[in-house]
This record gives sequence, structure tokens and C-alpha cells, in this order.
Amino acid sequence: MPSRAGHAQGPVTRRFKIVICRGPECGDRHGSAVLYDVFQTVLESYGAGEHTELMWQSCFGRCTQGPNVLVREILSGESAPALGSGFATLPGPRGATALYNRVDSQRVAHVVAEHVIGGRLVRDYIERPGIHPNEPQVPKAPIAVRTKDS
Repeated sequence: MPSRAGHAQGPVTRRFKIVICRGPECGDRHGSAVLYDVFQTVLESYGAGEHTELMWQSCFGRCTQGPNVLVREILSGESAPALGSGFATLPGPRGATALYNRVDSQRVAHVVAEHVIGGRLVRDYIERPGIHPNEPQVPKAPIAVRTKDS
């Protein structure tokens, strides 16, 4: 499809940063080193390796839900954080970033296919902080509503 200037536009290549937890509790004890290799293999099989940066982070603070993997789309024109900014990975735009929990080799393939290639978050792999699947979910008490008369 030609642009306004009459030049042909190629397909837009989406770029991603994938950050794997390497903390001692959730990452190392649950095989995050293996996940790195699986991500590399799956990304290469889709031809997405050259536009995806794969890296480590020591902890996401969600150890009971690990290993955790952050997948963040890097939008065009976005600059990298300056060294010493205090953030290993800045929050990304809504809908383009997800912190996936309990990631294993099977989930890696699904995340790459759906999120990196298809542009759709895999909501089944995203948990609220502190939720553990083996613990019974206790319903929260309703929030009290205050009226003029109370």
C-alpha cells in the first residue's frame, strides 16, 4: 500500500523485550534457565528472534507464582531507559505488556504464538498478585456503602 508520499510501505515489524525471572526462589528452583533456551528456540522457529530481545531480571516480587516472564512490546520511537534509571524494565503500554506466571516450556510456545506473533495477550497465564492456584479462593466481603442516613 503506497504512503502519502508515494513510497511503498512494508509490513510493520513488531519488536518485543522478553524478561525472564532469575530469582533464587521462583526462577532457579523452577527452571528459568531452561525457559531462556526454550524461548530462543521458539522465537527462532517463528522467525521472531532478530526483533525480540531476551534478557534476565533477578526478581519480579511474585515468587509464589514463578517462574515469571514479562513480555513487553517496544513501540516505535520509544527510547531505552537511561542507565541508572532504577528500572530494569519500564512498564509498557496497556495491552502490549503482560507478566505471565508459572511459565513452563508449553506456555512459552503459546505465549510466543499468541502474544509475540499474534499480538494477543494470553490472559489465562496472568494471575493477580498473591494468588496461588492450590489455595481456596475466599470471597471478599462486600464493600460497605455509606449513605446520608448512616
